[in-house]
Amino acid sequence: MNGGDYLDRERGSRDWRLLPAALCGWAASLAAHAGFDYCMNHDGILGLLPIVIIGTVPFVAVSGLAFLRLSEPLRHWLSIWHASVTMCAVAAVACASCALVYDLLQWRDPASRAAAGGEVVAVMVIRATSPAVSSDRRSNDCRLDARTLSITIDGIQQNSSARIRVYADQPECGKLRQGGTYEISGTISEAEYGAMPLWLTDAVMVERVRSPSMPMRVIDTMQQAFLTQTAQLSDQGKILVPGLTLGILGQDYVPVEGADAGIDSTYATQVEDAFRRSGIVHLMAVSGGHLAVVAALVRGVCSFFLAPRRVSALLVASAYVMLSACVFPSDSVSRALMMGLSGAACQFLGRRGQAMASLSWITLAMLMVCPQMSQSFGFALSCAAVLGIVLFAGTLNAWMMPVMPRFIAEAMSMTISAQVFTLPIQVLIEPELPIFSVPANLVVAPFVGFSTLAGLASLTISWLIPWLGLQLARVASWGTSVMELTALHLGSGERATIPWAGGIKGAVLVCVVEAICVLSAIATRRILTAMIVQEPDLPGKRLIVNPVERLRMWMERTRKALRELQWEE
Repeated sequence: MNGGDYLDRERGSRDWRLLPAALCGWAASLAAHAGFDYCMNHDGILGLLPIVIIGTVPFVAVSGLAFLRLSEPLRHWLSIWHASVTMCAVAAVACASCALVYDLLQWRDPASRAAAGGEVVAVMVIRATSPAVSSDRRSNDCRLDARTLSITIDGIQQNSSARIRVYADQPECGKLRQGGTYEISGTISEAEYGAMPLWLTDAVMVERVRSPSMPMRVIDTMQQAFLTQTAQLSDQGKILVPGLTLGILGQDYVPVEGADAGIDSTYATQVEDAFRRSGIVHLMAVSGGHLAVVAALVRGVCSFFLAPRRVSALLVASAYVMLSACVFPSDSVSRALMMGLSGAACQFLGRRGQAMASLSWITLAMLMVCPQMSQSFGFALSCAAVLGIVLFAGTLNAWMMPVMPRFIAEAMSMTISAQVFTLPIQVLIEPELPIFSVPANLVVAPFVGFSTLAGLASLTISWLIPWLGLQLARVASWGTSVMELTALHLGSGERATIPWAGGIKGAVLVCVVEAICVLSAIATRRILTAMIVQEPDLPGKRLIVNPVERLRMWMERTRKALRELQWEE
C-alpha cells in the first residue's frame, strides 16, 4: 500500500488520527506524576533530570528521522507514519511537561509544605468549588472541595492555590455554599484517600469573605427548592430522583442548616450497593447522556419553530452550560460539557460533528490545562465509555439488528461498547465484575430519558411553582422506582458479581478476556458469512442464515402459497 492509498482511505466522518496522540499524552501524564512522586520519595528534586531527558530525547530523535539519508523502503514508510509518530511525541512531551509543572507548583505550595510536616493548625481563605455533602468520615458531618487562596500559620500569611477537601460539622455545614469565599480555621494534613491531595479537618468558619455570585445563589435556591419537593416523595424517590437529576444521592446532600432529609441510612446504603453491584450506578452520576437528552429536547423545539441553524446551536450551547452549572461538579461533567460545546460549535459552523476527533482534542486540552485529570477515575471512566461507544456501538448494532428488535439492539450495543472499555478501570477501583449489567441496563433504558427530563423540569420550576415541581418530581420517581426494583433484584445476593483480581493484574486480565471474546466474535461472524445461500426467489440478494430471518422468510412464503392456493380454487 502506498502513501496515496493511505490518504484515500481517510474519511472526515471517521477521523481517528489524533486518538494515538491522546493515548500517548495520557500515558505520559500518568508517567510524569508517578515519576515525580518517586523522585520526591527517593532522590529529591535532582531526580527529575532523568525524567526530562527521557521525555525529550525520543521527541528530538523522532522529529529528526525525516532529515536523515535513509533507504527507499524505510523513507517510504516514514513518509506515511512520520507525522503521526511526531504528533504522538509532541502530545506526550506537552502533557508530561504540564503534569511536571503542576506537580512542582503543588509541591512548592505553602499549604502542601505545611501538611507535609504533619497535622498543623492553620487559618485558610478558601473558595468552595462544590456544594457541601455528607461526610465520608465519622468524625465530621459534611465535606466540600475547595481551592485555597491564602494560608496563615503562626501569624504568617502566604498565598496558596492548593486543592483541598474541607471537613466540617453543623452548623458550619449549612453556611458553606458553592462559589463562596470563606476564612476557615482547622487542622491541615495530607489526604489519607480521595482525589484531593490535602484535608482540612474540624473546620470552623471564622468569617465569610465573599458571598457566591448571583448565578450561583440562584442555582443554590433552585437546588434547595428541588430537594424540598423530593423530600415529600417515597424513600426511593428521596434518594434516586436527586441522584438522577443532580448527580448526588438524596442522603448525601446537605440542603439547609441542620436539616434532616428523613432517609433511613440502612435502606440508602442497601440501594446504593445494589446499584453498584447490578452495574447501573452510572445512572446516579451526571454524564453525557444528560446533556444529550437536553440537546435533543432543545433541537426538537427549535425544529418545530423553524429556528435558524446558528440560533439552534447557540441555544444548545446555553442549555449545556446551564445544566452543567446546576448539577454536582465532577470531572465527567467537565468532559461532557466540553464535548457538547464542541458539537454545538460544529453545528454553528454548519459542519458535521466528529465524536472521535472531538474526544481526542478535548482529552488533550483537559490534560494540559488540568494535569490532575489523568489520575481521575471519573474522567477515565467517562472518556473510556465514550471511546467504546464511538468505536463499537455502530458495528455491534449492525450485528444485532438481524436477530433482535431495533430498540433492544441499540440499547445492548451501547451498553456492551461502554462496558468493554470501562471494565478494566472498574477493576482498578473494585476487584469484582457485575454479571447482570447488560440486562439491568436494558430494563431501565426506556425509563431513563423521561425520568431525567422530569427531574430537570422539576429542578427548573420548583422554586417558582412548588406544587408543579412536586408533581414533576413524582413523575421522575415513577421511573426511578423501576430502577430501584431492577437494582434490588439483580444486584442482591452473592451471585450478582464475580470476584476478580485487583490492581494492574486484574485490569490486564480483563483486557485479555475481552480480546479473546472479540476474536471469537469475529471468527463466528466469518463462519456465518461463509454460510451464505443464494435464494431462488430473490435474485442478486444474499442472506446470512439465522433463525429469525429464516422464520420471517418461511412465514412470507407460506402466506404467498396460501394466497395462490386460494386463487386457484
